Amino acid sequence: RDIRSLVTDISYLDPQEGIRFRGKTIPETFAALPKADGSKYPTVESFWYFLLTGDVPTQAQVDEVVAEWKTRQEVPQYVFDAIRALPRESHPMVMLSVGTLALQKDSKFAGFYNSGKFNKMTAWESVYEDASDIVARIPIIAAFIYNLKFRGDKQIAIDPKLDMGANFAHMIGQSEEYKDVARMYFILHSDHESGNVSAHTTHLVHSALSDPYYAYSAGLNGLAGPLHGLANQEVLDWTMKFQEKYCKGVEPTKELVTKALWDTLNAG
Repeated sequence: RDIRSLVTDISYLDPQEGIRFRGKTIPETFAALPKADGSKYPTVESFWYFLLTGDVPTQAQVDEVVAEWKTRQEVPQYVFDAIRALPRESHPMVMLSVGTLALQKDSKFAGFYNSGKFNKMTAWESVYEDASDIVARIPIIAAFIYNLKFRGDKQIAIDPKLDMGANFAHMIGQSEEYKDVARMYFILHSDHESGNVSAHTTHLVHSALSDPYYAYSAGLNGLAGPLHGLANQEVLDWTMKFQEKYCKGVEPTKELVTKALWDTLNAG
């Protein structure tokens, strides 16, 4: 555990301060980036620019990313059809992984590789194109899955005026306040040193020159495990059970929360 085996310039998990993005703490990152219209929070698009370049973007540069993602976010109907063909009780992560693989036909990296002109020195360009397409489309697919599973399949169309985070909140029928929650959540979960299960998996799969759709779908499958992304779901489940067991008309004091945590730990 004490041997440094992975180094990345993009983010760093400091044991005292938490995560740093491009050297900035979370508060510093949120303070530095241009904000969404009418919000105290930056857009995901501004953060994407910051992660890729290490530079804080101007508003004009953010607007370029927002406009570019609009041109990339249209998801073909056959992707939704593939997800609908799964059993409705399938886990959302299964649906997200399948939806990502269904997009693979559009891979620009795969097209470049099969063109007969493949060159490793310029291959990063088609990887960037695929990554940009995936990032722009994932929220659309995720909103579709959420509505399919939890809102009786009541789908809401894209609002072309909104940035990514706000659009995701809009598409799942959430409040105006939730637009900032979505922006914040996407930013905080963007990159954690590149060494976690899902990030490591995408690097490993793509090292075989499998295109980013294969790699990203594999990363999602790693993310679905209880020692990684599923931990989020487990924490929410624990919190809800805590409320049911301890908080019926009782103030959740520090002592009560401490007892509940020790009950959980002592139960193994």
